[in-house]
Amino acid sequence: MATHTIRTRDKDTLARFLGWFSVGLGATQILAPKAMCKLVGTSGEGVSRQVMRAMGVRELTQGVGILVRPRPTMWVWSRVAGDALDLSLLGLVAARGNARRAAFGIANVVAVTVPDVYEARRLSRQQGPTRAAMPICKAVTINRPREEVEQGWAGARELRERVIEAGATVSFSAGSAGRGTELAVDFTQDPPAGELGGAVLKLSGKDLAIELAEDLRRFKQLVETGEIARSDSTPDGHLLAEHLRQRPAQPSEVAS
Repeated sequence: MATHTIRTRDKDTLARFLGWFSVGLGATQILAPKAMCKLVGTSGEGVSRQVMRAMGVRELTQGVGILVRPRPTMWVWSRVAGDALDLSLLGLVAARGNARRAAFGIANVVAVTVPDVYEARRLSRQQGPTRAAMPICKAVTINRPREEVEQGWAGARELRERVIEAGATVSFSAGSAGRGTELAVDFTQDPPAGELGGAVLKLSGKDLAIELAEDLRRFKQLVETGEIARSDSTPDGHLLAEHLRQRPAQPSEVAS
């Protein structure tokens, strides 16, 4: 199945990376403050541990803000300000005699400050209404004439109803190199709570894009062969949540 996604939102890949990076770093600073303190040259006791946890709360808050907002300009700038604060604190650590480990921390902060500043400036230049939804296209090439594919689509009542409920549009066109027919479904996706909400939907198997991709895979098999193949490794299809508990593939009828 040929599947492609079109991304035109204000929040690009770098912003999403910075958001998840903040969430991961913040969670680590909150859960393991002593280890993080020792990594940059402090004892991890008393005030230093409390400061590290406070920094973790800041990082976690910034990460959530970036992932939730469609155009997280303020939150990315807050990361830039946080970088400046972190560099100041690491400078104090270096001045107190732990220059080697502090230098390690400074190098890592500087490495992430550069993309922080770049992304903050890029978002600040964005004009006009904020674009939150993600236009998505799911397409499948079926090795059958267009008339046969359209007839099959007309008979796929449940799939057509799902597409209509999603407000999606369907198109048919000649496949690449004139082979078969491409069936494309276009829609916009705007999950609640932005990237975090989208991640939850994917893990729970309720993400519309994943569901439609699986539905189109089934439709392709049904039109081409008249049946839907199944393996014991993925009896319910290729949903992300199911991949966490699958076993080596084998035909369902011989599975033990």
